[in-house]
Amino acid sequence: MKRYCLIIAALLLTVFAMAQDFNQIDSKGRRQGQWRDFYPNGQLRYEGAFKNDKCKGTFRYYDEQGNLKATNEFDKSGEKALNKTYAPNGRVIATGFYLNQKKDGEWKYYDAQSGQLRLVEDNKEGKVHGWSRIYNPQNGVLAEETQFVEGQPEGKCKKYSDTGSLVMECQYHEGLLEGPTKTYYPSTALKEEGQYTKGKKSGTWKTYNEEGDVIAEETFGEFVY
Repeated sequence: MKRYCLIIAALLLTVFAMAQDFNQIDSKGRRQGQWRDFYPNGQLRYEGAFKNDKCKGTFRYYDEQGNLKATNEFDKSGEKALNKTYAPNGRVIATGFYLNQKKDGEWKYYDAQSGQLRLVEDNKEGKVHGWSRIYNPQNGVLAEETQFVEGQPEGKCKKYSDTGSLVMECQYHEGLLEGPTKTYYPSTALKEEGQYTKGKKSGTWKTYNEEGDVIAEETFGEFVY
């Protein structure tokens, strides 16, 4: 019995000593060394290292089943990190940089099953800012590209067919369709043209056949500001 108690005591001391190696805070309240956090079920939630309260090296994040969910690889400043986000099957479904915990620069998103590129977005301070490009999930051809400013559509937008031919071009202002819009036949001939004002059709819209003849014309009420 005495020997058994000694073994238990030794194990407890070992666990306690190991615990002292993690989640340390210095006299100035700064996180130092290796840190870990756990879910209520005991599963590891994340692991990584700090130096003077700055993230250092690679942080790994897990779901409650123990699957790797994401990694953040920090630069020397501890402020910028290359992120890779994973699906439960292990495929990378997103990658890009965080700057001060906000998405920054180009981010790419992939289909969890096929690995096919689905979306590429420019970011600034955590918001889509620049071009957003959506790709056809079947063949990877560009399907749509839109300009964004601080998280909402602002500027040019183009949409493409499955084969990559232009089918629509329009413009956005403050998140709403604004200005001239054109649609095209698969042959690239002009199909329809008109104007949007604050997200609604306005003025005269014309529809053409593939030979360029006007086959329909419709006038919409002017938008009242």
